[in-house]
Amino acid sequence: MASFVLIVQNFLGFIAGSTKKILDTIFKNYDKRIRPHSENNTAVIIRMSIVLAILIELRWNDPNLVWNPADYNDKREIIVPQSHLWLPKLFVYNSLSPSGSPDFSMDTKEMLSDNRYDVRVSHNGDIKINIPQFVTCICRLSIEQFPFDTQFCAVALASPLLNTSEMDVVASAPPKDSYFAGNAEWELINVTVRDMRFLEEGEYRAEVHYIFHLQRRPIFYLTVIVAPTFLISALSILGIFSPGANDGPRNEKVSLGLGSLLAMTVLLGIVAGAMPKSNSIPLLGYYILIVILLCAVAVGISMAFLGLSRKFIEKGQMPSHIAYRLMMVQPSALSCRRRIGQGRESKDFYNDHRVKIPDLTLIHEQLMELVETQRMFRRRLEKEQIKHLVEMEWSRIFSRFDYVFLTVFQVLNLVVLMLFLRFAWSPTPAIREHLV
Repeated sequence: MASFVLIVQNFLGFIAGSTKKILDTIFKNYDKRIRPHSENNTAVIIRMSIVLAILIELRWNDPNLVWNPADYNDKREIIVPQSHLWLPKLFVYNSLSPSGSPDFSMDTKEMLSDNRYDVRVSHNGDIKINIPQFVTCICRLSIEQFPFDTQFCAVALASPLLNTSEMDVVASAPPKDSYFAGNAEWELINVTVRDMRFLEEGEYRAEVHYIFHLQRRPIFYLTVIVAPTFLISALSILGIFSPGANDGPRNEKVSLGLGSLLAMTVLLGIVAGAMPKSNSIPLLGYYILIVILLCAVAVGISMAFLGLSRKFIEKGQMPSHIAYRLMMVQPSALSCRRRIGQGRESKDFYNDHRVKIPDLTLIHEQLMELVETQRMFRRRLEKEQIKHLVEMEWSRIFSRFDYVFLTVFQVLNLVVLMLFLRFAWSPTPAIREHLV
């Protein structure tokens, strides 16, 4: 057992001695201030990718860090601290400052300190480094289809100084096993890459965009805003145009409609607070505004019916034959008799002649007073009956109007909802040309 332990210790010491020998050899005349391939004036090619969602992986070749594995016990790779090597400098230029405003103080947080980065160096000069970073970036939102919108947010990296003849970047898409994920509001559906070049002071420099396709999860807005808005509008239209149980005025319906408008205005305020500020009105805002407009028109029609019914009842005007035919309503028997009886004047049963006998004259005058009192009472009773009859007839006419407008407005309310929900299955829009 002791001999086995001694053999293992000798082997590990031998391997460690090989690594130290490689380090002493390749770093003897190495200067990390000089970029690779600078002697022959060619660009160093940086191959870049993002793995595990937070690791920026960089690969390049440095011909100054080459050795023959056969001379070092077949040692093909070594791991050294990053402070010993030349490293490509790339920065995220569309990140935010800690205060939230884009300025020169970028909020790109390194998750490891400089002395904790390690670099893998291969015998052929290939170098690999993984840099974990936490970046908060600026994202231009397009909210026209909110809450069924898809956003394209880019993480833009560029070289601050070296041009493409000195350093060029070739970016590749993240591997499929990278753990990209969204959150409760956003779903990450794809990540694409753009290799770009930008011109500055007559020199082209490398620029890379990692574009994240983010699709909003709309279930919260559908259940908290859209469903209550539809139910409130449907119930308010039903209350406004439902035929009343009594034949009285329509004040309660108008009050119900105004209360519904107030409730939907509160929902519109909730939507305005949940959306980012923009010059364009989102799809959800248009939906609520159209529903509010429908309810406002319904309230206006109900108020017009209220004014017309009061006017006709006060005048005692019966509906015309055209109104009956238009609403397909048969006139009641009482209204027909009322029309026949119009123009007839009650004949005085008593003859207007004077009685010569004084006693009979006194009795006649008393009887005439009683008859006049009965006539006044009968006129008042007939006037109330006629008013009630007119009110009932116009109530029948306006009930048909209520049924018609109830059907029309409920269909319009449902059509507006279907047109709004149609955008939930709209195709993903194309990536915009300018994202940063």
